[in-house]
Amino acid sequence: MPKQGITYEILIASPSDVVAERDIVSACARDWNSAHSTSGVHVRDVRWELDAIPSMGERGQAVINHQLVDDADILIGLFKARIGTPTGISASGTIEEIDRFIAAEKPVMLYFSTGPIPNNHDPEQFRLLRDYKNQIASRGIYAEFIDENELRTKVSRNLAAMMVRLSAGHSATQAPRPSDLARVFIRSRLGERSGDVRTVKVSAMIENISPTRRISSYMVELSVPKACLTHTSAIHMGEVRKDQPSDRRYFRRSEHEPGAVEYIFKGDKIPIFALDLGVDQLKMDYPQLKGDYEGTMADKVVIDAVVEGEAFHAERTVADIFENPTQG
Repeated sequence: MPKQGITYEILIASPSDVVAERDIVSACARDWNSAHSTSGVHVRDVRWELDAIPSMGERGQAVINHQLVDDADILIGLFKARIGTPTGISASGTIEEIDRFIAAEKPVMLYFSTGPIPNNHDPEQFRLLRDYKNQIASRGIYAEFIDENELRTKVSRNLAAMMVRLSAGHSATQAPRPSDLARVFIRSRLGERSGDVRTVKVSAMIENISPTRRISSYMVELSVPKACLTHTSAIHMGEVRKDQPSDRRYFRRSEHEPGAVEYIFKGDKIPIFALDLGVDQLKMDYPQLKGDYEGTMADKVVIDAVVEGEAFHAERTVADIFENPTQG
């Protein structure tokens, strides 16, 4: 990925009791395309009932796997009160598609309804779904929604964040137009000393530059070279555990988390996340601290953010942060 420059396919996977919610995900894909029509990157929702071609000679789920699942780039899975019909290989076609995606190390986003259970629900299906939800919790993070409005809000936000990640290195992506809503940047300030190590505090910042709009929705991910945090054993809130290169550490915060800013008004510059970085320890004669000083200084601190559906990117080299420690 990506596929020759322009389109990512989103597979919508769900049991048969999920109907309106599938349309909501399709609408979120259309909304994303509308908001990013000049970006050079687009998404296409894929649904078996619309996109599968009639074919004989193998079981139905295998046909769907070969025609749709294996070529899709992102899976969005939806569950209400059913897990689905067994395929002979998995507990349901939806579960088989999810397992196939996970095995291929492709992005999977799962959403479980917490709304009212239909009166005519199948208790055994509901039990199986509850068991699966408990099992999947040990393999990652899922989201919940109480109604269609909450689902649309969460899918829109999560899809925007996912597209920032997937399209970051896209060669066909045009340079984004300057935003009239916000500016995202890295601020640096002199920090306190950690023993013999001089530190610099870096903050992921959002500034509202709109004359009329306030900001209430954002997701900010800050990544730093792992070596910059070896001076301290502190546990940092917001750290993301995911399959990323081991020489970097990732931190994320969004507007719905405890303590997050509710609104960002015109002219406000709000620090969303902050870390104290150090590099002096890399030159010390302590095996647990010593590291590649020059390589770390040439590395970067990076922000990828989504603010009210708009994607933002900012970066500074570690050398610039330590040579100019009072910027922003």
